[in-house]
Amino acid sequence: MRVCISVFFLFGIFFGFCNLGIAQSIDKKNIGFEAGNFNGWIGYQWRYSTASDVPSSFNTLPTAVPVPSSRRHVIISDKSAYDPNTGNKLKMIPDGYKYSARLGCEIANDVSPRCWQQSLRYTMNVDTSNAFLLMKFACVLQYSTSHDNITEMEPHFQLTLYDKDNNTIDDCSNYDVFSSGNMDVEFQSYTPSGNQSTVKWRDWTTVGADLSAYIGEEITIEFLSADCTGHYHYGYAYFVVDCMPLYITVDYCTDDSHATLEAPDGFENYQWLSNDNTTVVGTEQNLLVQNPNEGDLYYCTMESETGCEVSLSSAIARYEPKAGFSWRMIDCFSNEVEFVNESTTNNGSLSYSWDLGDTTSNQKSFTHKFATSGLHQVGLIIYNPPSGCTDTIYQTVESFSPPLVGFIGDTTYCPKLETELEAFGAYSYKWSTGSTSEKITVGAPGGDYWMLGFSSEGCISDTNYFSIMEEPDWYFDLVGDSNLCAGYTVKLSATGAVAYNWNTGESTEYIHIDQGGIYKVVGTNLRGCIQERSIQVLEVKNPEFDFSVSPAAINKRYNVVECVAHSDSDLVYNWDMGDGTISASAQFSHSYTLTSELKAIPVNVTATNMAGCFTQKATEVIVEPFVPNVFTPNNDGINDLFMPGYDIEVFDRHGVIFYTGIDGWDGLYQGKYADPDTYFYVLRYTDANGEDQVLKGYTTLVR
Repeated sequence: MRVCISVFFLFGIFFGFCNLGIAQSIDKKNIGFEAGNFNGWIGYQWRYSTASDVPSSFNTLPTAVPVPSSRRHVIISDKSAYDPNTGNKLKMIPDGYKYSARLGCEIANDVSPRCWQQSLRYTMNVDTSNAFLLMKFACVLQYSTSHDNITEMEPHFQLTLYDKDNNTIDDCSNYDVFSSGNMDVEFQSYTPSGNQSTVKWRDWTTVGADLSAYIGEEITIEFLSADCTGHYHYGYAYFVVDCMPLYITVDYCTDDSHATLEAPDGFENYQWLSNDNTTVVGTEQNLLVQNPNEGDLYYCTMESETGCEVSLSSAIARYEPKAGFSWRMIDCFSNEVEFVNESTTNNGSLSYSWDLGDTTSNQKSFTHKFATSGLHQVGLIIYNPPSGCTDTIYQTVESFSPPLVGFIGDTTYCPKLETELEAFGAYSYKWSTGSTSEKITVGAPGGDYWMLGFSSEGCISDTNYFSIMEEPDWYFDLVGDSNLCAGYTVKLSATGAVAYNWNTGESTEYIHIDQGGIYKVVGTNLRGCIQERSIQVLEVKNPEFDFSVSPAAINKRYNVVECVAHSDSDLVYNWDMGDGTISASAQFSHSYTLTSELKAIPVNVTATNMAGCFTQKATEVIVEPFVPNVFTPNNDGINDLFMPGYDIEVFDRHGVIFYTGIDGWDGLYQGKYADPDTYFYVLRYTDANGEDQVLKGYTTLVR
């Protein structure tokens, strides 16, 4: 315990030196970090080590630091986040809160020795509205057997309350825990992956402190977390704070047949005793009393999760708050209204919540300048502590300022239509048309107009002069093909508007359709004027026809094909012969210019009907080898070789083979001229489709 005492003794000396015992009061509205920052809190950090190999010069005094500071004073804002050092079981923010504070952190690349200690302090004036302090905390402390059971060396967490002289307030809500010896059963264990040291952690714990003995004085809340005073092991905590009145709320309001007694939130156990202070009548935070008797006393003993006890009592009393207020306009120019609160109650006190439409207020009576002139719905809710009874009243009030009286609406109306104008800012109105309504409708022929506004007390606005005119007609059109060919789509385009609405549900400038029907589009221009256009789209069948190309195979000698197309309908044809030749005839002959190349020539035919719908069909013309029926190997340069470039076999009528090869037969047999005669051949080749073919026939050798 010597180490622990010396640490806190040093800490106490420093706070005395800094004169923190007379710290200024701080705005208590951010005591729970409601603003998402540390406004109102003061952060400190320092280092302290008891390791024998660490020089004493390493130790530093507690120093005030800007917060957030590094990673040791952090606002947590992710309500879905869990602490990984607890196996993702500890939520970083407790349920029902938007933020929490984290004090300290894990090692995360710190150089040994670590030995960080840090704190956060908050000083506030205690009054009847905050005499109950509700604190929630969760701590994560790493433990190692290397501490040799020296508890004071270990990571720890501490919660302490101080009075105005910086003396510890003797309250059981104070909490001090190290990572081993003095832990209670609420702590759980977890060993993070890749780490041999176990983490001891406590889930969110709620403690409450009764500060009623310190009303009119300042108190200070301090949260402290510390690493071990050896080298490595860390300790950190999360916490939030609330403050509220310390009393039992009695909800026994006008016309109620039962009373509900509500004890302060944040305790683990509640025990209610009846009027005789001996009979237990409830163990929940709320107690329902049927047909209560006014004056009966009920007692509640509350125990926090750490064993702290607070006892309160309350007498049954009916509370009958009645909300009421009166108002008056200050004048005809300022737009100000004076509100006089006339609310009453038979018990307790009253607080107020005004809803003025453009702002709110909790004052009792006041003068308010409205942002707009005219009629305003104003609501007043009164609260009647220590009960939970309320009452609400709404009234229509009036303010007036001539410059704030006017009208809304477009002074230009769409062709052949009208425009609506709506006055604002006054109690009643008069238009140059003679109307006294809030709204008027104006159309052709237009012209010059005026409007006046009046308050209920005779105030009058400036005259609003304006002119009405008709919007010029504007261009709007719908274009697209009125015929829809089977299997295709048609694009319909609207132009001239800034917004489009099709009867298909689309709102784009153009649409694509795949079926016939009547299509409509409504266009809107910048002024909001609309026009409608429509188009009827008819579905048209694609044409049917037949065609032929013969013969289906040609060669260099026989290279002419006959092309014929016919149909029962009037069609326009387009032939693509595959060699660059295009024809629009229904019947014609075509001659191909061929080389030795064997190929398939594609022929495509498109037939189009009067609606522009078309059908395409295709075939192929096959180019085959040309085999001459006469062969003249006389060295005149013409027809001297028989079928060069093809794999051929030549033999006579007796079956004697005269030639085999691919270079072409030169008319010789065993080096001598073959006799003029008829010879037979077998020709093998690969056609345009890559298939092997065999061609047999004969030719006559002529010399």
